[in-house]
Amino acid sequence: MNDLLRPLFNLLPSMWEKRWWGLAVAWVVALLGAIGVVLYHERYMASATVFVDTQTMLRPLMTGLSVQPDVGEQVNMLARTLLSRPNVVRIAEENRLISPSTPPGTRERIIEALTKGVQVKINGRDNLYQISYIGRDPAQALGVVRSVLELFVHNGIATNQKDSAQALHFIDSQIAIYDKKLRDAENKLKEFKTQNPGYSGQASTDYYTRVSQLQDQLTLLQGQLTSAASSRDTLRRQLADIRPTLSPSLVPGANAGLLPQPSEIDVRIAAQRKHLDDLLQRYTDAYPDVIATRQTLARLERERQEQAKRKAAEPAPTAGAGIQYSEATNPVYQQLRISLAQADANVAALQSQVGDVQARLGQLRAQVGKLPKLDEQYVQLNRDYSVINENYQKLVQRREAAVISRDQDQSQKLDYFHVVDPPRASPRPLFPHRSVLIGFVLVFALALGALASYLLVLLFPTFRSARELRESTDRAVLGSISLVFTPRETKAEQQRQVLFMTGTGSLVVLYLAWVVLNVLHLIHY
Repeated sequence: MNDLLRPLFNLLPSMWEKRWWGLAVAWVVALLGAIGVVLYHERYMASATVFVDTQTMLRPLMTGLSVQPDVGEQVNMLARTLLSRPNVVRIAEENRLISPSTPPGTRERIIEALTKGVQVKINGRDNLYQISYIGRDPAQALGVVRSVLELFVHNGIATNQKDSAQALHFIDSQIAIYDKKLRDAENKLKEFKTQNPGYSGQASTDYYTRVSQLQDQLTLLQGQLTSAASSRDTLRRQLADIRPTLSPSLVPGANAGLLPQPSEIDVRIAAQRKHLDDLLQRYTDAYPDVIATRQTLARLERERQEQAKRKAAEPAPTAGAGIQYSEATNPVYQQLRISLAQADANVAALQSQVGDVQARLGQLRAQVGKLPKLDEQYVQLNRDYSVINENYQKLVQRREAAVISRDQDQSQKLDYFHVVDPPRASPRPLFPHRSVLIGFVLVFALALGALASYLLVLLFPTFRSARELRESTDRAVLGSISLVFTPRETKAEQQRQVLFMTGTGSLVVLYLAWVVLNVLHLIHY
């Protein structure tokens, strides 16, 4: 143990001889450190925390009715672009960090320092945004954080409103453009139909298909007409084989009076009028069956007038003949006449339909060279109109959604942003504060003083005993001379020791007192 501590015991007396140099170095370092501590500016941190609610109760209710932007992504982008140069200049001017009279070089340094000092930490998982700033003045740091927070919230609201306004303006301009296009497309279709009045507009079916359809329809109608004509001829033959009158003895109620019976033409006219009434209840006057029935009715009216003229020209029958028989007293004959009238009407209607289909088929065949071009033009016009109309309807729907989104943003206003931790500045400065620096300077000065003494011992070594000299040089020592202090020298040495302790203690006491005064805030820098 003595061997281990022996170098230390040999070193300490040598360092003690160089103590004045160490004390001088300690004082010099302490004075320089004191100047540095006085010039040092303590740093204060101000902070604020904002929560952005990206999932409000209104959001799921408005799904499908309004545009639902990604609020979280928008706020993240806003936080990343918050410290742009115009915003930093605005923050510096609000907190009087710069003024119009600030020199350009100083202005740039302040703006750069403010840009680096303001920190915006994003916690995307919890939608928390922490704003912090470290400055020399706590009030100034608090003002900077408050300005950044207001700018963050205001820009978030203004950006949403600006986006909504721009979207509405753009959609309105597009609606106006498509409204003009839609009117032009409608006018082109109207002009096409005006220039081609006979065109059916069935451009979805090709020419040969339409010809085939009309041919099939014509064949069907011709078959029905042949069947109806055959039925009518059969009724005529049956009617020719039946006597129209019966003997007065077979006519029930013959003694009650011999009233004239309606003629065949009257019966047919009544049947045609009944058929015409049925058709007019279902179709217009332009329907082919209606037109054919009117023609048949007019023909029968002419025949009745001619028959009345013939009867008027014939001599009057004798009284006996008139009493013996009456006109068309056979009920079978009357029923056959009614059926024949209906058959005539049916044949006339089918003839009219056959004529109409033949006319359409002839018109279609006459347009064999022109129709494909008309079809192509009609398809193009319809396609353009459909596309423009579809886009127009979509734009109108998008505009309604944009209006609802704008009203939703205006109704929510600050609902997205919730200040969890309002702006506040820490009352204590950040580490290292001045009291810690004072203690550090004291310890550092004393350590450098001791180090200076040790270095001097290494540079200018001395040996205080023959054993130390022998151990250091590994040579034999022949002898040594002892030094004995006189009482006067002993007293002088004691005075020097007191003086050294006073110098060292004064340094320590001064720094300790400085620490106490600084903790009590009795010193203003």
